[in-house]
Amino acid sequence: MKIAVIGGIGSGKSYVLNLIAGFGERVCDCDAIYKEISVTDDYVKSIAKVFDVVKDGVIDRKKLAGIVFSDREKLKLLNSVAHPLVFKKLDKIYAECKGNLYVEVSAFDKAMSDKFDKIILVYGDKEVRIERVIDRSGYDREYIENVMREQAAIEEMKNFADYIIVNDSDKENLREKVKAVLDDINKTDK
Repeated sequence: MKIAVIGGIGSGKSYVLNLIAGFGERVCDCDAIYKEISVTDDYVKSIAKVFDVVKDGVIDRKKLAGIVFSDREKLKLLNSVAHPLVFKKLDKIYAECKGNLYVEVSAFDKAMSDKFDKIILVYGDKEVRIERVIDRSGYDREYIENVMREQAAIEEMKNFADYIIVNDSDKENLREKVKAVLDDINKTDK
């Protein structure tokens, strides 16, 4: 099965994915796939056609993020260019995978729900999430709140989730929640 791990910025998706890997499961990160694709000549040329963010053949990621996370239509435009390429690479990885593949998906939207067999939602308190992102990235609060506004709403994500992990406690508690979800997926996968 192909299983998405979704949630808003600062929710703990990456930490949960690391826990899943620690339990011996195969994992993949769509952001890592995107970074790999985003330096290819074809992709850079495609982005240059729709956004003024390319200089000397390199995408200014910060400038691009500033544009797309302040305008929902521009984010959709970026996704229409990037997502088909990301999913093509993801399908290739999955085809080579034996067993389940857990995929961290940062820019999840309802159009993606049919690309996965199961969906795990990770979420937590908004203020805690903001503090996590400030601590790890140095972005300011306004930027983080803009990203949060442009990402799918938690209530919308709940509609697609097969499992919900509330990241509201310590790391050991989170580890136990992840293990319970994996046990259930592996039980139903047989």
